[in-house]
Amino acid sequence: MIKEDSHRPLLKRHYNLIVLGIVLLSFALRVYRLDYQSLRGDEGATYLYIIRSLGELLNLLGISDPHPPVYYISMQAWMILAGDTEFALRFPSVVTGVLLVASTAALGRIMLDVRLGLLAALLIAISPYHVFYAQDARSYPLVTLLGLLSTLILWWALRERRWRYWILYGLVTLVAMYTHYYASFIAIFQALFVLEDGWRRRRFPWQYAIIGAVDCLLFLPWILFSWRMLAGYRGMGETTGIVGSIFRPLMAFVGGQLLTSQTGWLITFVAVFLVCLGTVSLWRRHQPAALLLALYLSAPLMGVYLASQFRPIFNERYLMLASPAFYLLAGAGLVWLLSIRRVWITIGSLLLATVLLATTGLALSNYYFNLEFAKSPPWRDVLGYVARKARAGDALIYTAPLPTILYYNHERLPAYLVPYEPETTLPEAVQDLENILNDHPRVWLVPAESDRQVSYQVEPWLDRHSVRLDQTFFRIIHIGLYESPAAFWDAMTPQETHFADDSLRMMGFRLADEKAPLVVEAGESIPLTLVWYAQRPPQTAYTVFTHLVGPDGNLWGQWDNPPVWGSYPTTEWEAGEMVFDQYLIPVKEDAPPGEYRMLVGLYDPTTGARLPVLDDNKQILGDSIRLSQTIVVSEPGR
Repeated sequence: MIKEDSHRPLLKRHYNLIVLGIVLLSFALRVYRLDYQSLRGDEGATYLYIIRSLGELLNLLGISDPHPPVYYISMQAWMILAGDTEFALRFPSVVTGVLLVASTAALGRIMLDVRLGLLAALLIAISPYHVFYAQDARSYPLVTLLGLLSTLILWWALRERRWRYWILYGLVTLVAMYTHYYASFIAIFQALFVLEDGWRRRRFPWQYAIIGAVDCLLFLPWILFSWRMLAGYRGMGETTGIVGSIFRPLMAFVGGQLLTSQTGWLITFVAVFLVCLGTVSLWRRHQPAALLLALYLSAPLMGVYLASQFRPIFNERYLMLASPAFYLLAGAGLVWLLSIRRVWITIGSLLLATVLLATTGLALSNYYFNLEFAKSPPWRDVLGYVARKARAGDALIYTAPLPTILYYNHERLPAYLVPYEPETTLPEAVQDLENILNDHPRVWLVPAESDRQVSYQVEPWLDRHSVRLDQTFFRIIHIGLYESPAAFWDAMTPQETHFADDSLRMMGFRLADEKAPLVVEAGESIPLTLVWYAQRPPQTAYTVFTHLVGPDGNLWGQWDNPPVWGSYPTTEWEAGEMVFDQYLIPVKEDAPPGEYRMLVGLYDPTTGARLPVLDDNKQILGDSIRLSQTIVVSEPGR
């Protein structure tokens, strides 16, 4: 190890003060706007797990969730003290993220000198990747901290050979294993390092073997308890190639996920250069330290790559536990560059540092302020809007099992997941939707991305078989408010009409929400809903026309399209099906005041021939239906 007198006097004298400053900076970056963004899906899952009793939690983790229990149990205790707000749920990750910075400084100092400790701590303090996950209610910062502490204690234990260090090492490693299964990759790299250290010293630490055996025995009960889940786990990540498994995590470590592709690759190559430089320079100065950090970084990367070849379990966030080695090696590269007293190298080093700081600042700015890089959709805004607009008796339908929807709904509305199971068929989902509409006069639909194909059929089905009252857009989410057929039926104007093609008929309509004469101004739009009934599937794909005819006989408003905004051709209708068909008919700006009539009908788009309308005696009345409700275009300003 480098002797203490090799440290720069100024850094040595003010080391604690500088570390304190870096720690305070890391805290500020991690607590800033902590609750600004909505919880993402996995954070919502954390909430749904920790609100359960301990017995329910353990049972769920044993059969359905790929995480051991330590993080969830600690969050249960924390929630009792701090509550379940977004700030409260994320704050433990802030604390562990700050402790990780301080621990990185300690490991860098004992492995090389104060310069490495300070530089590595600064890099991890300002890392956009670590800021992101320090504001995340998940276990990744905790298992990363535990893995780093385990490595730090192991370094001491191998040099001091005292039982208290070995016992502490075993305890921290065991807690890490009970926090995340991927902590096993930390244990694997440590085992490789211990073997090499024992070979080099010609003395194997038998204390390590004993502690390792004890940890294995203490972790075995949980493996047996959760074996059914582990054996059947299909993975929630992906399978990637060797290049992706190496460079994608490295890009994430430098904030590449919060940058454009070109900038992300640029800073990744800069960082990889520093890591390679740091590995070589550290090897020349302190081989054990270089080997430990190289194994610390590479063993998890290779371990996850190999595991992902059997199951899709690769994700950059799972490799956060290897990131301290990345920052330590990059810091070692900067230390070496800055120690060379040559002008051109000094200038190059300053340029590299400038690029690193500039891209870090850009990535942090994107994370804090650029919605394009937001960690989650605006679920808080979405469910807040629903809560403000909802009425008694409303319900909520969501199409993907997203815990964040349940978190922000706060049980304000009855919530239904459709489809409920991955294996749910479309007829089963339709039955569920019909039951929900029978029980609630209005439903709010929150469609979300899903790997369930039936999920994408829910919105089209509601558009065809209920009445959309509202549609609101929130960045990458749109939600709809639907009125049930029964509620619409009570408020519509009946006007049953038959056609020459007896496979279908019109049952009624509604203009806006009124049955009295509808008064509009020129330039406005008229909401119209038609209700069709299919006796049997029509053989022709008809187009619907809606014409607003003025007192002068001229056409002053029109909207033609196949039913349901052109999405549901009549040839696809099923026997006995009732279809709700909505229009928004614009009134021309120069429409004169007076009493208007709305004409509705069907025509064959291939020939243009209108479908004749019949009376009760099957006699032709004409080629359009005049709706029974009057429309009045008023004078401007009246």
